[in-house]
Amino acid sequence: MPGAEDRIQAAMAELDLVIDRAQQDLYRFQRRNEPTPEDLQALQDAARRGDLGDDMRELARKVESGQDSWRAVFAGDSPNTALLYGHLDRMMRENREAIATALAEDDEFDPFAPSPDL
Repeated sequence: MPGAEDRIQAAMAELDLVIDRAQQDLYRFQRRNEPTPEDLQALQDAARRGDLGDDMRELARKVESGQDSWRAVFAGDSPNTALLYGHLDRMMRENREAIATALAEDDEFDPFAPSPDL
């Protein structure tokens, strides 16, 4: 029967593997969901024109002047991320039915899963 130290080392090695796999999964997810330069340019153009609201126009100005970037805004790393919320709220209201349908059809969606922020 292995000693306590051996069991701890084995558990640590297993934990390292699990963390490594989770990190790789996260990187794959990020790569698959990374907007293309064309997507970002289309967003910039629509926001600059005001098609997406005044807050998004302000974000477009900040991105264009080099004070910010869309990636930082979407990652929540920008001090200007709050300017995105009005647009997201409007999109959710406008697409409520489509969102509900997509969630209802997603076999992996768990409405009772704990929030990652908790």
